Amino acid sequence: MLYEGMQRAVESMSYLVKVQEIMTNNLANASTTGYKQDVTVVGNFGDLLKKNMNAIELTGMDSSAEVVVTDNPTLAIKQKTSFAKGNLARTDIEFDFALDGNGFFTVSTPNGVRYTRNGSFTVDKDGILKTKDGAVVLGEKGPIKIQGNKFEVKEDGTILVNNQVVDRLLITDFQDYGALVKEGATYFKLSRDTQRIPAQTRVLQGFLETSNVNPIKEMVNMVNVLRSFEMSQKVLQSQDEQMKKHIEQVSRMR
Repeated sequence: MLYEGMQRAVESMSYLVKVQEIMTNNLANASTTGYKQDVTVVGNFGDLLKKNMNAIELTGMDSSAEVVVTDNPTLAIKQKTSFAKGNLARTDIEFDFALDGNGFFTVSTPNGVRYTRNGSFTVDKDGILKTKDGAVVLGEKGPIKIQGNKFEVKEDGTILVNNQVVDRLLITDFQDYGALVKEGATYFKLSRDTQRIPAQTRVLQGFLETSNVNPIKEMVNMVNVLRSFEMSQKVLQSQDEQMKKHIEQVSRMR
């Protein structure tokens, strides 16, 4: 019983360390355009496999959330992404875009096609529309080349240069967001096949979508995690002291 109690305390502390790492990363990206908050799922490992990850979700958004210790002391932890929308911030910059609805901008990176809600774009020396870190923004015809002085994008994604239609932003949406895996701060890639569906969204030029992290709530929850960690430490220390006393008692009986 003592060993089991110590093991439970260690498992809880390991979980809390993971949660704290996720919260720290969320806070670090609270001002990152298009960033989506990471959350954790915890449960009994065997049950998670049987129920296909149908577990208790601790989103880091509810200060009343408690650490879950299952009947089996082995905890399975899964990191997920919250695709809740961030706020729309007006910039009036012609190469800034936000999606007012579902879907993702589609870009080409050295590692393949990726999807993002970060619409902070720029144009390179050859007139190619790119993300700030150099990924090529894709239109329905491929890379978007801008040659002209007047650049405009309609709410349906249609791109006009000097009042002439040249392409349309390729906005991709999916039936199952669970197939998306975060890569870096704001890119997503497909981990498995899922049905693509028409994006129900408006493209807003001169706007950006902010991170969906609430810094105040995240900091409050981090404090709660630290307190829970301290409580687990005390439990472990108490169990350790009881174990030592038990060993001493057994030694005296010999």
